[in-house]
Amino acid sequence: MKQYREFHAHRTELEAKIEELRRSRAELEASLNKYALLYDFAPVGYFTFDRDGVIQSVNLFGVRLLGVDRAGLVHQRFEQFVADEERFVFGKFMRTVFAGQGKETCRLRLSKGDGQPLFVRIEAMATEAGDECLAVLVDITEKKRAEQALAESEYNLAKAQSMTHVGSWSFDSLTGEVNASDELLRILRLGRAEMTQESFAGVVHPDDLASVMAHLRLGIEHGKNYEIEHRLLFSDGTSRWVYTIVEPSVDSAGRVVKLYGTTQDITERKQAEVELRNKTNELQAIFDSISDGITVYDHAGLVQHHNLISPQLYPNENLPGKSCRDIFHPETSSMPHDCPVERALRGERVETSLVTVREGQKIQYVDITATPIKDALGEKNRALVFFRDVSEKRLQEMHLIQTEKMSSIGVLATGIAHEINNPLTSVAGCAEALLRRFRDEPDLIRDCRLDVFPHYLEVIVRESYRCKGIIDHLLSFGRKSDGSVTEVDMNAVLLEIVELLSHQPGYRQIKVVTYLKKDLPHVLGDPSGLRQVCMNLLVNAHQAIKGEGLVELTTNNLNDTMVSIKIRDTGCGIAQDTIDRIWDPFFTTKEVGKGVGLGLALTYNIVKRHGGEIHVESRIGEGSEFTVLLPVRHRPSSHPYS
Repeated sequence: MKQYREFHAHRTELEAKIEELRRSRAELEASLNKYALLYDFAPVGYFTFDRDGVIQSVNLFGVRLLGVDRAGLVHQRFEQFVADEERFVFGKFMRTVFAGQGKETCRLRLSKGDGQPLFVRIEAMATEAGDECLAVLVDITEKKRAEQALAESEYNLAKAQSMTHVGSWSFDSLTGEVNASDELLRILRLGRAEMTQESFAGVVHPDDLASVMAHLRLGIEHGKNYEIEHRLLFSDGTSRWVYTIVEPSVDSAGRVVKLYGTTQDITERKQAEVELRNKTNELQAIFDSISDGITVYDHAGLVQHHNLISPQLYPNENLPGKSCRDIFHPETSSMPHDCPVERALRGERVETSLVTVREGQKIQYVDITATPIKDALGEKNRALVFFRDVSEKRLQEMHLIQTEKMSSIGVLATGIAHEINNPLTSVAGCAEALLRRFRDEPDLIRDCRLDVFPHYLEVIVRESYRCKGIIDHLLSFGRKSDGSVTEVDMNAVLLEIVELLSHQPGYRQIKVVTYLKKDLPHVLGDPSGLRQVCMNLLVNAHQAIKGEGLVELTTNNLNDTMVSIKIRDTGCGIAQDTIDRIWDPFFTTKEVGKGVGLGLALTYNIVKRHGGEIHVESRIGEGSEFTVLLPVRHRPSSHPYS
């Protein structure tokens, strides 16, 4: 009985142990399955190699990594999957693994069947038995590509910095640590061991150091981006210019943690800028020394540049930004096809003239030459315009023409004098004879048929002598001087004529004011001719005034070489479109019967024969001013009046 109980207890104990073993086995199998699953689906490849590098086992990730099924991998030499140039490295790595006791690591490039590069990191360690090693393969292809891309980027950056002379740097405002690129160290002529804030500050030019440090504090304390140009001064005495751009990095609390900057060597650019400024100044000096006005118009017809003369010719129209319209076609908003600037912008070379009439000023004559400035790309031309003031030249030409006209009129007057004067003398003589007969024979007057004859004869006599007077004026153009050349006091001549005109009834409402210079030098000339000049000008001044008015007489001495006589009136004035014709013979603006248009022509001729000049300035409704310039006591070698 006792034995039965012991047997039953022992059986129960055995059954409990068996059940415990069954549970442990189930747990072990579950754990094995779990680790087998982790082994197969781990994100790394697990391999077991023997000493010859033959694969003994491999997990599922390793199979997928190499792209070969498990049956094709086991018992294969791993080196057949290694790139040819890497097999020596793998063999050396395996020998090191089995020779040592710790973990060894290497990186290999594998050769897959699809030709795609595969980079792996292998970590291996030999087993305790020493006949196998356990290896873990990690796919580092993407990391390798990133490293290659980073290395290529760094290489390209270094090359770009070297080619553009731009160095980069960073400054940790908390630790004071400075990092710099190789190009920056080359620019600063520092070694990598000298990468400190003090070394950087040591190469800044002393004159620029305060500005550089002030900008640096601005970036550190206020987080402001900034740009600065400054100089570097090296121990050998040479200097360089650099251009620095700085951008702060700010943390979430708004504190500046780092400054990032680029520094470029701009010495060559600075030298080029200096040379360009010097060249620009040189060209501008040449530009301004040209006596003609020069203006450059851009492709839109706006003033881009000009020299000193252009604003003198056109003060308001030739300023930068002004349109060619302001000078050439102010009446139209668009550029007409005959505008010289527009034509030059189209590629034409244009030569033309421009006449400008400004109120209260002389007429301005300007020759225009417009030339295209070709664009380097052939897209948008500019226009180079020369303005040459030819007003004096044009005036001299008109004076020369006037002189030639006077000479021609003189020749003409001499030629026709006898052809007209003799018949007029005969007509006047016959008419006078008939008048005497009427006076001597009263019976003729009592004849009613002849009662109007005396009146008709008086008209014939009067008009005949009027025609003779006109012929006498014409003859005066070609008449030679009588040889009486003396010193003439122009003040006395003017006062004499003023006294004579003061007795004329039509001129008594006109006030005459004289500003005669004392001790005025005498003029060497023909007294009667100069008296006629003053008479003609004073009579014209009086006749230009209707009713009350003012005539001013002014004499002066110009540089002891010329005597100036100015006669100004407050009369009706002369229109600008006719002012150039007043010197022409028979041209007059007076009413019919008030003049034949020979007074000013004769005046012009006499002044020219004396070697002088005569000018006029006039505005409608404001009067006229005639200026006569005569040389002082100048007796020419050849007689000027013959």
